[in-house]
Amino acid sequence: MEESNWLRQLRCPRMKRPDRWGVFVYLLAAVICLPIVAVLLHIGRESEAWDHLAATVLPGYLRNTLILVVAVTAISLLIAVPPAWLVTCFDFPGRRLFNWALVLPLAIPTYVAAFVFYQLPEAAIPLLIKVRLNWGVDAFLAMELVIRYGILIIMLAAVLYPYAYLACRAAFSQQGRTVIEAARCLGDSPGRVFFRVALPMARPAIVAGVALIIMEVINDYGAVHFFGVPTLTEGVFRTWFGMGDKVSALRLASIVMITVAVILAVEQLLRGRARYVEADTGSRVPLSRSPLKGWKALAATALCLLPLAVGFIYPVSRLGHWALLNVTSASRTAFPSGESIARGTVLAAFTALIVTLTAAVFTYAVRLNSNRLRGVTGRIPGMGYATPGAVIAVGVMVVFGTLDRWDIPLMPLVSGTLFAVGFAYMVRFFAIPLQFSLAGMERLGKAPGEASRLLGRGPMATLLNIDLPLLKGPLIAAGMLLFVDILKELPLTLILRPANFETLATTAFSLAKEEQLHACAVPSLMIVIAGAAGLLVMNRWLANPSQHD
Repeated sequence: MEESNWLRQLRCPRMKRPDRWGVFVYLLAAVICLPIVAVLLHIGRESEAWDHLAATVLPGYLRNTLILVVAVTAISLLIAVPPAWLVTCFDFPGRRLFNWALVLPLAIPTYVAAFVFYQLPEAAIPLLIKVRLNWGVDAFLAMELVIRYGILIIMLAAVLYPYAYLACRAAFSQQGRTVIEAARCLGDSPGRVFFRVALPMARPAIVAGVALIIMEVINDYGAVHFFGVPTLTEGVFRTWFGMGDKVSALRLASIVMITVAVILAVEQLLRGRARYVEADTGSRVPLSRSPLKGWKALAATALCLLPLAVGFIYPVSRLGHWALLNVTSASRTAFPSGESIARGTVLAAFTALIVTLTAAVFTYAVRLNSNRLRGVTGRIPGMGYATPGAVIAVGVMVVFGTLDRWDIPLMPLVSGTLFAVGFAYMVRFFAIPLQFSLAGMERLGKAPGEASRLLGRGPMATLLNIDLPLLKGPLIAAGMLLFVDILKELPLTLILRPANFETLATTAFSLAKEEQLHACAVPSLMIVIAGAAGLLVMNRWLANPSQHD
Protein backbone atom coordinates (compact mmCIF):
# COMPACT_ATOMS: atom_id res chain seq x y z
CA MET A 1 0.00 0.00 0.00
CA GLU A 2 2.83 2.35 0.90
CA GLU A 3 4.61 1.49 -2.33
CA SER A 4 1.50 2.25 -4.41
CA ASN A 5 1.16 5.68 -2.72
CA TRP A 6 4.83 6.38 -3.46
CA LEU A 7 4.37 5.40 -7.10
CA ARG A 8 1.25 7.55 -7.33
CA GLN A 9 3.16 10.59 -6.02
CA LEU A 10 5.98 9.86 -8.46
CA ARG A 11 3.60 9.78 -11.42
CA CYS A 12 1.63 12.85 -10.25
CA PRO A 13 4.10 15.20 -8.51
CA ARG A 14 2.64 17.97 -6.39
CA MET A 15 2.49 21.18 -8.36
CA LYS A 16 4.67 23.98 -7.04
CA ARG A 17 2.69 26.71 -5.35
CA PRO A 18 2.93 29.96 -7.31
CA ASP A 19 4.84 32.82 -5.72
CA ARG A 20 2.03 35.26 -4.96
CA TRP A 21 4.47 38.01 -3.99
CA GLY A 22 6.28 37.64 -7.28
CA VAL A 23 2.99 37.76 -9.19
CA PHE A 24 2.12 40.95 -7.31
CA VAL A 25 5.47 42.54 -8.25
CA TYR A 26 5.23 41.75 -11.95
CA LEU A 27 1.52 42.62 -12.19
CA LEU A 28 1.82 45.97 -10.42
CA ALA A 29 4.91 46.92 -12.44
CA ALA A 30 3.04 46.07 -15.64
CA VAL A 31 -0.03 48.10 -14.65
CA ILE A 32 2.04 51.16 -13.69
CA CYS A 33 4.11 50.99 -16.87
CA LEU A 34 1.08 50.41 -19.12
CA PRO A 35 0.45 54.12 -19.95
CA ILE A 36 4.14 54.67 -20.71
CA VAL A 37 4.26 51.58 -22.92
CA ALA A 38 1.12 52.73 -24.71
CA VAL A 39 2.89 55.99 -25.55
CA LEU A 40 6.18 54.36 -26.54
CA LEU A 41 4.40 52.07 -29.01
CA HIS A 42 3.80 55.12 -31.18
CA ILE A 43 7.51 56.04 -31.41
CA GLY A 44 8.16 53.70 -34.32
CA ARG A 45 5.83 55.62 -36.58
CA GLU A 46 7.27 57.80 -39.32
CA SER A 47 8.05 61.45 -38.63
CA GLU A 48 9.20 63.83 -41.33
CA ALA A 49 10.43 66.45 -38.84
CA TRP A 50 12.54 64.17 -36.62
CA ASP A 51 15.71 64.35 -38.72
CA HIS A 52 15.52 68.12 -38.75
CA LEU A 53 14.93 68.28 -34.99
CA ALA A 54 17.80 65.87 -34.27
CA ALA A 55 20.20 67.96 -36.34
CA THR A 56 19.16 71.41 -35.07
CA VAL A 57 17.54 71.68 -31.62
CA LEU A 58 18.18 68.28 -30.00
CA PRO A 59 21.84 69.04 -29.10
CA GLY A 60 20.67 72.23 -27.38
CA TYR A 61 17.98 70.36 -25.47
CA LEU A 62 20.54 67.82 -24.25
CA ARG A 63 23.11 70.47 -23.34
CA ASN A 64 20.65 72.61 -21.38
CA THR A 65 19.26 69.58 -19.55
CA LEU A 66 22.74 68.41 -18.59
CA ILE A 67 23.73 71.88 -17.37
CA LEU A 68 20.64 72.18 -15.17
CA VAL A 69 20.96 68.66 -13.77
CA VAL A 70 24.63 69.00 -12.82
CA ALA A 71 24.40 72.57 -11.49
CA VAL A 72 21.13 72.17 -9.57
CA THR A 73 22.22 68.86 -8.03
CA ALA A 74 25.59 70.26 -6.94
CA ILE A 75 24.10 73.41 -5.39
CA SER A 76 21.29 71.43 -3.75
CA LEU A 77 23.80 69.16 -2.02
CA LEU A 78 25.94 72.11 -0.94
CA ILE A 79 23.00 73.85 0.74
CA ALA A 80 21.27 70.68 2.05
CA VAL A 81 23.91 68.35 3.51
CA PRO A 82 25.71 70.79 5.88
CA PRO A 83 22.47 72.11 7.48
CA ALA A 84 21.22 68.53 7.91
CA TRP A 85 24.45 67.62 9.72
CA LEU A 86 24.39 70.79 11.84
CA VAL A 87 20.80 70.49 13.08
CA THR A 88 21.34 66.81 13.87
CA CYS A 89 24.69 66.87 15.66
CA PHE A 90 25.13 70.39 17.05
CA ASP A 91 23.28 72.88 19.22
CA PHE A 92 23.30 76.54 18.15
CA PRO A 93 20.89 79.51 18.11
CA GLY A 94 17.83 78.73 15.98
CA ARG A 95 18.53 75.00 15.64
CA ARG A 96 15.00 73.96 16.61
CA LEU A 97 13.52 76.43 14.14
CA PHE A 98 15.76 75.38 11.28
CA ASN A 99 15.15 71.70 12.03
CA TRP A 100 11.60 71.95 10.68
CA ALA A 101 11.69 75.19 8.68
CA LEU A 102 14.32 74.00 6.20
CA VAL A 103 11.76 71.67 4.59
CA LEU A 104 9.31 74.51 3.79
CA PRO A 105 10.68 75.44 0.31
CA LEU A 106 9.37 72.10 -0.92
CA ALA A 107 5.84 73.49 -0.55
CA ILE A 108 6.48 76.07 -3.31
CA PRO A 109 5.85 74.83 -6.87
CA THR A 110 8.68 75.57 -9.28
CA TYR A 111 6.37 77.44 -11.64
CA VAL A 112 5.19 79.67 -8.76
CA ALA A 113 8.79 80.36 -7.73
CA ALA A 114 9.58 81.19 -11.35
CA PHE A 115 6.92 83.94 -11.32
CA VAL A 116 8.75 85.55 -8.39
CA PHE A 117 12.39 85.07 -9.43
CA TYR A 118 11.84 86.10 -13.03
CA GLN A 119 11.82 89.76 -12.00
CA LEU A 120 15.33 89.57 -10.54
CA PRO A 121 17.12 90.05 -13.90
CA GLU A 122 15.54 93.50 -14.07
CA ALA A 123 18.03 94.60 -11.40
CA ALA A 124 20.87 93.67 -13.76
CA ILE A 125 19.62 95.87 -16.62
CA PRO A 126 22.11 98.73 -15.84
CA LEU A 127 24.95 96.20 -15.83
CA LEU A 128 23.79 94.70 -19.14
CA ILE A 129 23.58 98.16 -20.73
CA LYS A 130 27.11 98.93 -19.56
CA VAL A 131 28.38 95.61 -20.95
CA ARG A 132 26.74 96.28 -24.31
CA LEU A 133 28.18 99.79 -24.59
CA ASN A 134 31.70 98.72 -23.65
CA TRP A 135 32.04 95.20 -25.10
CA GLY A 136 29.39 94.86 -27.78
CA VAL A 137 26.29 92.84 -28.51
CA ASP A 138 27.92 89.41 -28.19
CA ALA A 139 29.14 90.15 -24.67
CA PHE A 140 25.70 91.54 -23.82
CA LEU A 141 23.96 88.35 -24.99
CA ALA A 142 26.47 86.13 -23.18
CA MET A 143 26.05 88.07 -19.92
CA GLU A 144 22.25 87.97 -20.21
CA LEU A 145 22.41 84.22 -20.78
CA VAL A 146 24.62 83.69 -17.73
CA ILE A 147 22.33 85.77 -15.52
CA ARG A 148 19.19 84.01 -16.74
CA TYR A 149 20.65 80.52 -16.37
CA GLY A 150 22.21 81.39 -13.01
CA ILE A 151 18.95 82.66 -11.53
CA LEU A 152 17.06 79.61 -12.83
CA ILE A 153 19.65 77.22 -11.35
CA ILE A 154 19.66 78.98 -7.98
CA MET A 155 15.86 79.09 -7.92
CA LEU A 156 15.49 75.37 -8.71
CA ALA A 157 18.13 74.41 -6.15
CA ALA A 158 16.54 76.62 -3.48
CA VAL A 159 13.14 74.98 -4.02
CA LEU A 160 14.27 71.37 -4.52
CA TYR A 161 17.07 71.00 -1.95
CA PRO A 162 14.65 69.72 0.78
CA TYR A 163 14.60 66.35 -1.03
CA ALA A 164 18.28 65.91 -0.11
CA TYR A 165 17.92 67.66 3.26
CA LEU A 166 15.17 65.34 4.47
CA ALA A 167 17.00 62.22 3.36
CA CYS A 168 20.30 63.34 4.92
CA ARG A 169 18.70 64.48 8.18
CA ALA A 170 16.94 61.14 8.57
CA ALA A 171 20.17 59.26 7.83
CA PHE A 172 22.28 61.36 10.21
CA SER A 173 19.65 61.00 12.95
CA GLN A 174 19.68 57.22 12.61
CA GLN A 175 23.47 57.02 12.93
CA GLY A 176 24.11 56.00 16.50
CA ARG A 177 26.44 57.36 19.14
CA THR A 178 28.76 54.34 19.17
CA VAL A 179 30.11 54.71 15.63
CA ILE A 180 30.56 58.48 15.80
CA GLU A 181 32.19 58.45 19.22
CA ALA A 182 34.46 55.58 18.19
CA ALA A 183 35.77 57.76 15.35
CA ARG A 184 36.28 60.66 17.77
CA CYS A 185 38.15 58.44 20.22
CA LEU A 186 40.50 57.46 17.39
CA GLY A 187 41.50 61.10 17.07
CA ASP A 188 39.27 62.30 14.20
CA SER A 189 38.08 65.89 14.30
CA PRO A 190 34.36 66.66 13.76
CA GLY A 191 35.11 67.51 10.15
CA ARG A 192 36.93 64.21 9.53
CA VAL A 193 34.13 62.31 11.27
CA PHE A 194 31.65 63.93 8.92
CA PHE A 195 33.57 63.13 5.72
CA ARG A 196 34.95 59.72 6.69
CA VAL A 197 32.10 58.19 8.74
CA ALA A 198 28.77 60.05 8.63
CA LEU A 199 28.72 60.93 4.93
CA PRO A 200 29.62 57.43 3.60
CA MET A 201 27.06 55.82 5.93
CA ALA A 202 24.37 58.21 4.65
CA ARG A 203 25.06 57.41 1.00
CA PRO A 204 21.82 55.44 0.32
CA ALA A 205 19.71 58.28 1.68
CA ILE A 206 21.73 60.89 -0.23
CA VAL A 207 21.33 58.90 -3.44
CA ALA A 208 17.57 58.69 -2.87
CA GLY A 209 17.32 62.47 -2.42
CA VAL A 210 19.60 63.21 -5.38
CA ALA A 211 17.64 60.87 -7.64
CA LEU A 212 14.43 62.74 -6.81
CA ILE A 213 16.12 66.12 -7.48
CA ILE A 214 17.48 64.95 -10.83
CA MET A 215 14.14 63.57 -11.96
CA GLU A 216 12.37 66.74 -10.81
CA VAL A 217 14.80 68.94 -12.77
CA ILE A 218 14.54 66.84 -15.91
CA ASN A 219 10.76 66.79 -15.75
CA ASP A 220 10.26 70.50 -14.94
CA TYR A 221 8.29 72.42 -17.54
CA GLY A 222 6.82 75.56 -15.97
CA ALA A 223 10.05 77.14 -14.69
CA VAL A 224 12.19 76.43 -17.77
CA HIS A 225 9.38 77.61 -20.02
CA PHE A 226 9.04 80.85 -18.07
CA PHE A 227 12.81 81.51 -18.19
CA GLY A 228 13.11 80.53 -21.85
CA VAL A 229 15.60 77.68 -21.31
CA PRO A 230 14.75 74.86 -23.75
CA THR A 231 15.28 71.44 -22.16
CA LEU A 232 14.17 67.99 -23.24
CA THR A 233 10.83 68.35 -21.47
CA GLU A 234 10.33 71.81 -22.94
CA GLY A 235 11.10 70.26 -26.33
CA VAL A 236 8.39 67.66 -25.80
CA PHE A 237 5.76 70.37 -25.30
CA ARG A 238 7.09 72.51 -28.16
CA THR A 239 7.10 69.59 -30.58
CA TRP A 240 3.78 68.14 -29.48
CA PHE A 241 1.61 71.21 -28.99
CA GLY A 242 3.54 73.74 -31.10
CA MET A 243 4.39 71.66 -34.17
CA GLY A 244 1.70 68.99 -33.81
CA ASP A 245 4.33 66.24 -34.27
CA LYS A 246 3.40 63.65 -31.65
CA VAL A 247 5.90 61.03 -32.85
CA SER A 248 8.89 63.37 -32.49
CA ALA A 249 7.62 64.53 -29.11
CA LEU A 250 7.33 60.94 -27.92
CA ARG A 251 10.86 60.24 -29.10
CA LEU A 252 12.10 63.18 -27.04
CA ALA A 253 10.17 61.83 -24.06
CA SER A 254 11.84 58.45 -24.53
CA ILE A 255 15.25 60.16 -24.34
CA VAL A 256 14.19 61.66 -21.01
CA MET A 257 13.22 58.26 -19.62
CA ILE A 258 16.37 56.57 -20.93
CA THR A 259 18.52 59.29 -19.35
CA VAL A 260 17.05 58.71 -15.90
CA ALA A 261 17.27 54.94 -16.33
CA VAL A 262 20.96 55.23 -17.12
CA ILE A 263 21.56 57.46 -14.06
CA LEU A 264 19.85 54.99 -11.72
CA ALA A 265 21.59 51.98 -13.33
CA VAL A 266 25.04 53.58 -13.04
CA GLU A 267 24.55 54.35 -9.35
CA GLN A 268 23.32 50.83 -8.67
CA LEU A 269 26.35 49.45 -10.53
CA LEU A 270 28.75 51.63 -8.54
CA ARG A 271 27.10 50.58 -5.29
CA GLY A 272 27.65 46.92 -6.14
CA ARG A 273 27.15 44.65 -3.17
CA ALA A 274 27.95 47.27 -0.55
CA ARG A 275 25.65 47.39 2.45
CA TYR A 276 25.03 50.22 4.90
CA VAL A 277 23.42 48.44 7.84
CA GLU A 278 24.58 48.94 11.41
CA ALA A 279 24.95 45.53 12.95
CA ASP A 280 25.17 46.31 16.64
CA THR A 281 22.23 47.55 18.63
CA GLY A 282 24.40 49.82 20.72
CA SER A 283 25.03 52.02 17.71
CA ARG A 284 21.39 53.03 17.74
CA VAL A 285 21.85 55.07 20.94
CA PRO A 286 20.92 58.66 20.00
CA LEU A 287 23.84 60.95 19.25
CA SER A 288 24.33 63.78 21.75
CA ARG A 289 24.52 67.27 20.25
CA SER A 290 27.66 69.32 20.77
CA PRO A 291 27.10 73.01 21.61
CA LEU A 292 28.56 75.66 19.30
CA LYS A 293 29.63 79.07 20.57
CA GLY A 294 31.03 82.29 19.18
CA TRP A 295 31.70 82.60 15.49
CA LYS A 296 31.00 78.90 14.94
CA ALA A 297 27.43 79.34 16.21
CA LEU A 298 26.94 82.41 14.00
CA ALA A 299 28.32 80.56 10.99
CA ALA A 300 25.99 77.59 11.61
CA THR A 301 22.99 79.92 11.92
CA ALA A 302 23.91 81.76 8.71
CA LEU A 303 24.50 78.49 6.85
CA CYS A 304 21.00 77.28 7.76
CA LEU A 305 19.33 80.64 7.17
CA LEU A 306 20.64 81.14 3.62
CA PRO A 307 18.70 78.35 1.83
CA LEU A 308 15.58 79.08 3.86
CA ALA A 309 15.68 82.79 2.96
CA VAL A 310 16.19 82.17 -0.76
CA GLY A 311 13.85 79.21 -1.11
CA PHE A 312 10.96 80.23 1.13
CA ILE A 313 11.06 83.61 2.88
CA TYR A 314 11.65 85.71 -0.23
CA PRO A 315 9.08 83.96 -2.52
CA VAL A 316 6.40 83.88 0.18
CA SER A 317 6.92 87.54 1.07
CA ARG A 318 6.58 88.53 -2.59
CA LEU A 319 3.47 86.40 -3.03
CA GLY A 320 2.00 87.87 0.15
CA HIS A 321 2.65 91.39 -1.13
CA TRP A 322 1.00 90.59 -4.47
CA ALA A 323 -1.97 88.94 -2.76
CA LEU A 324 -2.43 92.00 -0.55
CA LEU A 325 -2.36 94.24 -3.61
CA ASN A 326 -4.97 92.03 -5.28
CA VAL A 327 -7.25 92.09 -2.24
CA THR A 328 -7.03 95.87 -1.79
CA SER A 329 -7.37 96.73 -5.48
CA ALA A 330 -10.70 97.77 -6.96
CA SER A 331 -10.62 95.06 -9.64
CA ARG A 332 -9.61 92.22 -7.33
CA THR A 333 -10.17 88.65 -8.41
CA ALA A 334 -12.37 86.44 -6.25
CA PHE A 335 -10.74 83.84 -4.03
CA PRO A 336 -10.90 80.17 -5.12
CA SER A 337 -14.02 78.45 -3.88
CA GLY A 338 -13.92 76.16 -0.88
CA GLU A 339 -15.08 73.30 -3.08
CA SER A 340 -12.00 73.54 -5.32
CA ILE A 341 -9.74 73.69 -2.26
CA ALA A 342 -11.39 70.64 -0.67
CA ARG A 343 -11.37 68.64 -3.91
CA GLY A 344 -7.69 69.10 -4.58
CA THR A 345 -6.65 68.51 -0.96
CA VAL A 346 -8.75 65.37 -0.44
CA LEU A 347 -7.66 63.91 -3.79
CA ALA A 348 -3.98 64.54 -2.98
CA ALA A 349 -4.23 63.12 0.56
CA PHE A 350 -6.14 59.95 -0.42
CA THR A 351 -3.88 59.23 -3.40
CA ALA A 352 -0.72 59.80 -1.32
CA LEU A 353 -1.93 57.31 1.32
CA ILE A 354 -2.79 54.58 -1.18
CA VAL A 355 0.35 55.00 -3.29
CA THR A 356 2.70 55.07 -0.27
CA LEU A 357 1.30 51.86 1.21
CA THR A 358 1.36 50.19 -2.21
CA ALA A 359 5.00 51.17 -2.71
CA ALA A 360 5.97 49.77 0.70
CA VAL A 361 4.31 46.42 -0.05
CA PHE A 362 5.86 46.40 -3.52
CA THR A 363 9.37 47.00 -2.14
CA TYR A 364 8.88 44.28 0.50
CA ALA A 365 7.74 41.83 -2.17
CA VAL A 366 10.79 42.61 -4.30
CA ARG A 367 13.17 41.96 -1.40
CA LEU A 368 11.33 38.89 -0.09
CA ASN A 369 12.70 36.45 -2.69
CA SER A 370 15.11 38.68 -4.53
CA ASN A 371 16.62 37.68 -7.85
CA ARG A 372 18.00 39.64 -10.75
CA LEU A 373 14.73 39.75 -12.72
CA ARG A 374 12.69 40.85 -9.73
CA GLY A 375 15.32 43.42 -8.80
CA VAL A 376 15.18 44.97 -12.26
CA THR A 377 11.38 44.87 -12.20
CA GLY A 378 11.41 46.67 -8.85
CA ARG A 379 13.17 49.66 -10.41
CA ILE A 380 10.97 49.99 -13.49
CA PRO A 381 7.85 51.60 -11.90
CA GLY A 382 9.93 54.56 -10.74
CA MET A 383 10.55 55.61 -14.33
CA GLY A 384 7.19 57.39 -14.46
CA TYR A 385 8.68 60.25 -12.45
CA ALA A 386 11.00 61.03 -15.37
CA THR A 387 8.14 61.22 -17.85
CA PRO A 388 6.41 64.56 -18.47
CA GLY A 389 3.00 64.74 -16.83
CA ALA A 390 1.32 65.52 -20.14
CA VAL A 391 2.79 62.39 -21.74
CA ILE A 392 1.54 60.22 -18.87
CA ALA A 393 -1.89 61.84 -19.15
CA VAL A 394 -2.04 60.98 -22.84
CA GLY A 395 -0.93 57.42 -22.09
CA VAL A 396 -3.68 57.05 -19.47
CA MET A 397 -6.21 58.35 -21.98
CA VAL A 398 -5.01 55.78 -24.54
CA VAL A 399 -5.26 52.93 -22.02
CA PHE A 400 -8.72 53.83 -20.74
CA GLY A 401 -9.91 54.56 -24.27
CA THR A 402 -8.84 51.08 -25.34
CA LEU A 403 -10.64 49.54 -22.36
CA ASP A 404 -13.77 51.54 -23.24
CA ARG A 405 -13.74 50.05 -26.74
CA TRP A 406 -13.63 46.55 -25.26
CA ASP A 407 -17.12 47.12 -23.81
CA ILE A 408 -16.07 46.32 -20.24
CA PRO A 409 -19.03 46.96 -17.89
CA LEU A 410 -18.90 50.29 -16.03
CA MET A 411 -15.49 51.12 -17.54
CA PRO A 412 -16.75 54.30 -19.28
CA LEU A 413 -17.95 55.56 -15.91
CA VAL A 414 -14.53 54.92 -14.33
CA SER A 415 -12.41 56.38 -17.12
CA GLY A 416 -14.16 59.73 -16.96
CA THR A 417 -13.85 60.20 -13.19
CA LEU A 418 -11.15 61.01 -10.65
CA PHE A 419 -10.09 57.35 -10.69
CA ALA A 420 -8.20 58.02 -13.93
CA VAL A 421 -6.58 61.10 -12.36
CA GLY A 422 -5.56 59.13 -9.27
CA PHE A 423 -4.13 56.33 -11.41
CA ALA A 424 -2.14 58.87 -13.42
CA TYR A 425 -0.79 60.34 -10.17
CA MET A 426 0.32 56.85 -9.15
CA VAL A 427 2.15 56.34 -12.44
CA ARG A 428 3.73 59.78 -12.22
CA PHE A 429 4.84 59.85 -8.58
CA PHE A 430 5.40 56.19 -7.65
CA ALA A 431 9.16 56.85 -7.57
CA ILE A 432 8.90 59.01 -4.43
CA PRO A 433 7.64 56.35 -1.97
CA LEU A 434 9.61 53.72 -3.88
CA GLN A 435 12.92 55.51 -3.29
CA PHE A 436 12.19 56.10 0.39
CA SER A 437 11.05 52.50 0.87
CA LEU A 438 14.17 51.15 -0.83
CA ALA A 439 16.47 53.35 1.27
CA GLY A 440 14.61 52.48 4.49
CA MET A 441 14.58 48.73 3.86
CA GLU A 442 18.21 48.75 2.78
CA ARG A 443 19.19 50.41 6.05
CA LEU A 444 16.90 48.10 8.02
CA GLY A 445 18.50 45.01 6.50
CA LYS A 446 17.07 41.51 6.31
CA ALA A 447 17.83 40.40 9.87
CA PRO A 448 14.48 41.45 11.49
CA GLY A 449 12.46 39.79 8.75
CA GLU A 450 14.51 36.61 8.81
CA ALA A 451 14.18 36.42 12.60
CA SER A 452 10.42 36.77 12.30
CA ARG A 453 10.27 34.02 9.69
CA LEU A 454 12.34 31.70 11.89
CA LEU A 455 9.82 32.26 14.69
CA GLY A 456 7.02 30.99 12.45
CA ARG A 457 5.56 34.25 11.14
CA GLY A 458 4.51 34.31 7.50
CA PRO A 459 5.50 37.01 5.00
CA MET A 460 2.28 39.03 5.45
CA ALA A 461 2.48 38.92 9.25
CA THR A 462 6.14 39.94 9.08
CA LEU A 463 5.30 42.86 6.84
CA LEU A 464 2.45 44.11 9.04
CA ASN A 465 4.09 43.55 12.44
CA ILE A 466 7.80 44.10 11.74
CA ASP A 467 8.68 45.97 8.54
CA LEU A 468 5.90 48.55 8.36
CA PRO A 469 6.26 49.69 12.01
CA LEU A 470 10.05 49.96 11.62
CA LEU A 471 9.61 51.94 8.38
CA LYS A 472 7.04 54.34 9.83
CA GLY A 473 9.35 57.36 9.64
CA PRO A 474 10.45 56.95 5.98
CA LEU A 475 6.91 56.08 4.88
CA ILE A 476 5.43 59.16 6.55
CA ALA A 477 8.12 61.29 4.93
CA ALA A 478 7.38 59.75 1.55
CA GLY A 479 3.62 60.18 2.00
CA MET A 480 3.88 63.85 2.88
CA LEU A 481 6.28 64.57 0.00
CA LEU A 482 3.87 62.77 -2.30
CA PHE A 483 0.95 64.82 -0.96
CA VAL A 484 2.79 68.08 -1.64
CA ASP A 485 3.83 67.02 -5.16
CA ILE A 486 0.31 65.94 -6.10
CA LEU A 487 -1.07 69.20 -4.74
CA LYS A 488 1.33 71.11 -7.01
CA GLU A 489 0.89 68.95 -10.12
CA LEU A 490 -0.45 70.97 -13.05
CA PRO A 491 -0.17 69.50 -16.63
CA LEU A 492 -1.54 66.08 -15.72
CA THR A 493 -4.48 67.56 -13.82
CA LEU A 494 -5.33 69.97 -16.61
CA ILE A 495 -5.57 67.18 -19.18
CA LEU A 496 -7.35 64.46 -17.19
CA ARG A 497 -9.59 66.42 -14.83
CA PRO A 498 -13.36 65.93 -15.24
CA ALA A 499 -15.54 68.77 -16.39
CA ASN A 500 -15.80 71.71 -13.95
CA PHE A 501 -13.16 70.16 -11.68
CA GLU A 502 -10.80 72.86 -10.43
CA THR A 503 -7.87 72.63 -8.03
CA LEU A 504 -5.65 75.32 -6.60
CA ALA A 505 -2.97 74.51 -9.20
CA THR A 506 -5.34 74.84 -12.15
CA THR A 507 -6.79 78.05 -10.71
CA ALA A 508 -3.34 79.58 -10.26
CA PHE A 509 -2.32 78.53 -13.76
CA SER A 510 -5.43 80.02 -15.35
CA LEU A 511 -4.81 83.38 -13.66
CA ALA A 512 -1.11 83.38 -14.55
CA LYS A 513 -1.96 82.54 -18.15
CA GLU A 514 -4.06 85.70 -18.24
CA GLU A 515 -1.03 87.63 -16.84
CA GLN A 516 -2.80 88.36 -13.56
CA LEU A 517 0.20 87.73 -11.31
CA HIS A 518 -1.31 89.58 -8.37
CA ALA A 519 -4.45 87.46 -8.55
CA CYS A 520 -2.35 84.33 -9.15
CA ALA A 521 -0.63 84.95 -5.81
CA VAL A 522 -3.82 84.11 -3.87
CA PRO A 523 -4.21 80.43 -4.93
CA SER A 524 -0.43 80.09 -5.04
CA LEU A 525 -0.22 81.09 -1.39
CA MET A 526 -2.95 78.57 -0.58
CA ILE A 527 -0.87 75.84 -2.24
CA VAL A 528 2.14 76.91 -0.20
CA ILE A 529 0.15 76.97 3.06
CA ALA A 530 -1.38 73.54 2.45
CA GLY A 531 1.98 72.09 1.46
CA ALA A 532 3.73 73.67 4.43
CA ALA A 533 1.11 72.25 6.81
CA GLY A 534 1.67 68.77 5.40
CA LEU A 535 5.44 69.15 5.67
CA LEU A 536 5.17 70.28 9.30
CA VAL A 537 3.08 67.21 10.12
CA MET A 538 5.78 65.09 8.52
CA ASN A 539 8.46 66.87 10.54
CA ARG A 540 6.58 66.12 13.78
CA TRP A 541 6.82 62.40 13.08
CA LEU A 542 10.48 62.65 12.04
CA ALA A 543 11.55 64.91 14.90
CA ASN A 544 12.66 61.89 16.95
CA PRO A 545 13.66 59.13 14.50
CA SER A 546 14.76 56.81 17.27
CA GLN A 547 11.13 56.49 18.37
CA HIS A 548 9.61 56.11 14.92
CA ASP A 549 12.01 53.80 13.08
